[in-house]
Amino acid sequence: MSLKTQLYLVTALLHIFLFSVALFFFEELGSYIVLVEAILVLSAFCFIALIKKAMQPLNYVETFSKLIKEEEFTARFSEQKQSDLDQLIQQFNVMLEKLHHERLAIGEQKGIFQKLMAESPIGVVLLDYEGHITDINPACEKLLAISKEQVFGKNLPQLANSQIKYLRDIEVDSHQLIEAEQGRQLKVAHYVIRDRGFNRSFYMLYELTNDIVQSQKLAYEKLIRLMSHEVNNTIAITNSLLESCLHYKTQLDADSGGDFDDAINIVIKRSESLNKFMQAYASVVKLEKPIKTSFNLSKMLQDLSTLFFAQCDKLNIKISVNAKDDINIVADANLLEQALVNLIQNAVEAIGENGEIIIDLTQSQSEKVLKISDTGCGINSDIERQLFTPFFTSKEFGQGVGLMLVREILRLHDIEHSLNNREDKKGAVFTWVIEDR
Repeated sequence: MSLKTQLYLVTALLHIFLFSVALFFFEELGSYIVLVEAILVLSAFCFIALIKKAMQPLNYVETFSKLIKEEEFTARFSEQKQSDLDQLIQQFNVMLEKLHHERLAIGEQKGIFQKLMAESPIGVVLLDYEGHITDINPACEKLLAISKEQVFGKNLPQLANSQIKYLRDIEVDSHQLIEAEQGRQLKVAHYVIRDRGFNRSFYMLYELTNDIVQSQKLAYEKLIRLMSHEVNNTIAITNSLLESCLHYKTQLDADSGGDFDDAINIVIKRSESLNKFMQAYASVVKLEKPIKTSFNLSKMLQDLSTLFFAQCDKLNIKISVNAKDDINIVADANLLEQALVNLIQNAVEAIGENGEIIIDLTQSQSEKVLKISDTGCGINSDIERQLFTPFFTSKEFGQGVGLMLVREILRLHDIEHSLNNREDKKGAVFTWVIEDR
């Protein structure tokens, strides 16, 4: 029961009681009964008028609450020429005016935000307070090859099969370079904003442009050239001196001469190993612009399988090629052969013994797809994002040059590529997509 109803009920009950008392003393009052009844009727009307007036502020409060609930901030109250009530009306109008302006400002900011999200070349992923994805922009959809519908309302661990999984391990207020599919490098940053008292994460990611990649390449090329120059010069002089020292072997007795000869030759071999080590790095930076010609890729793959047959047979690894005989491409045959040798060798090393390497080459009207799959150990999720990072290696004695060289060769040919675990989780598969131009 509302306060207004309660007041009317109390007023009615009070005046009914007073009328009853007046009628009870009817004989004693005599002709004054009319005056008493008139006073009671006037009192009832006065009570009703006072209740209406007292309830006006509450009526305005109720109306104001409805306006707030319906977000109707453009409405205004008229003044009633009552000082107490008009003060309340003025405050309500001021509040509605402020809410209206704030709503307009928020609407403008939201419009700008939506426009920025839609047009920005930087990918954005927004999470709510519980870590669920609330929005991603078109740039992010393109960079990670996903759609908003696929990820909306899900958290990052639930999306382990999509490229958005790369975001999981990035610390707050830090950024990291990751390798996405097709050999693309993405720089991802993770930040936190305070929204209505709670922390919300968001990620910003963008693809490194060719200019940035080229500047990085020039940096490590300069370093490698400098190191190679210094090491090679030092090794050449050192080996020359060491070989000269071997002539003094005859001046020693037989036992000492033999030990001397062994020691000098060990040092010479270690120097030669160091020289080969530096040459492996130098091979990456010495890549020249491809000289493209048309050649039979199918035949090249068959020749390479023959080249690796003896090594694979010794390790009980079956290597097979599935391709038509006449699939031709336009590229630098020497460079692509170098890349293929690295990939097949990586597959052999990943298997170790007792396995299979399958090379599939298919073609459609617009592209040719080459897949080199193995039954090795597959790709560990901890190193997956770093496989194409310069000088990164997961091998105990590796140099991190193989895949780096492959990536550079494929980039020179604008060939999209990716390295993933096989769908059956039994090894890895390296994929090339060669578009017909």
